[in-house]
Amino acid sequence: MSSPVVLINVFEVPVGAEEEFLAWWQRSSEVLKQEPGFIDAKLHRSLKVGARFQFINVAHWETEEALDVARTRHKAALQAPVGKGTPSLYEVALQF
Repeated sequence: MSSPVVLINVFEVPVGAEEEFLAWWQRSSEVLKQEPGFIDAKLHRSLKVGARFQFINVAHWETEEALDVARTRHKAALQAPVGKGTPSLYEVALQF
């Protein structure tokens, strides 16, 4: 059995648009968590005002294929109305 994949998506959100972004993230997360292969997701918010990446999403999926299917199925809903995301997939390299 292979390990889950980790989606890490960093978001640049303009000052003043945080609440709109959070509402969108909540809506899109509700859609994705119904998809086969979804494990969990957490959105992290920077403690530093003015940080380049105000929000970082860390999500776990059973497989890259499951994530790809979900992204294709819900492409329109996953387009953030404000800010810019930079997603990438990762696997665990070391664990302690």
